[in-house]
Amino acid sequence: MQIATKSDRMLVISDLHIGNPYSLAKRNLGGFLRYCREAGWDLCINGDGLEILQASFGVLARDALDIMTGLQELVRAGRRVFYVIGNHDIALEHLLQTSLASAICPFLNVTSGESRVRVEHGHLYDPSFVKHPVLYETLTRLAGPVLDWYPDIYKAWTGYQKMKDRWTRKRARSDLEASVYYEAADRILRRGFDAVIFGHTHAAEQVELLPGKVYVNSGNWLRGTSYVAIDHGRVYLASWKQDGPPEA
Repeated sequence: MQIATKSDRMLVISDLHIGNPYSLAKRNLGGFLRYCREAGWDLCINGDGLEILQASFGVLARDALDIMTGLQELVRAGRRVFYVIGNHDIALEHLLQTSLASAICPFLNVTSGESRVRVEHGHLYDPSFVKHPVLYETLTRLAGPVLDWYPDIYKAWTGYQKMKDRWTRKRARSDLEASVYYEAADRILRRGFDAVIFGHTHAAEQVELLPGKVYVNSGNWLRGTSYVAIDHGRVYLASWKQDGPPEA
């Protein structure tokens, strides 16, 4: 199992949810993968690339075909593809190992330039997932039809969690503007990393938690096109545009 690598240039995306009928990733990802290949970037899919909880196998296989082709072309061009397992795709680990990526990881430590970067999906810090895994999976399956009228339900859930965190800190008379993900990233940064990249929440953001040390969330491709670039040690959030170069 590979959990560490060196890469001067790597792009990190997450939460594509390929196979979910409401995911826009299939439409948007082709150009992005071509850009990775032509510009010479390695790629890390940071969890929930494929959807197993809210899709049938037939739809998943159909929608994943073009993506698999794009990833294989990326590998043939000499670029490396890493896949960090998330909570929606853990059941597909063996398929991913042979079809979509050259390395499947529970997390990935990336050395780039002088920086050490930790990449994790982030679901292991979600209190709802950790404390009530069976209920969490059931609610996730039931949330599938909700996407029909509110595709950004995941962002709404993240907003609820942040509001709950703020209320808890207010009752504890804490001035910290934080979340469980900030706290988890802070602990990782204090272990010698310069940046921590999560997905899972679907909310793209970049926050300096310690002097010169950042937490970045790669957002999602279910409805968005955000990603994180690791470029010779520099880590930053960006957005992909179909009709032009990426925006930093």
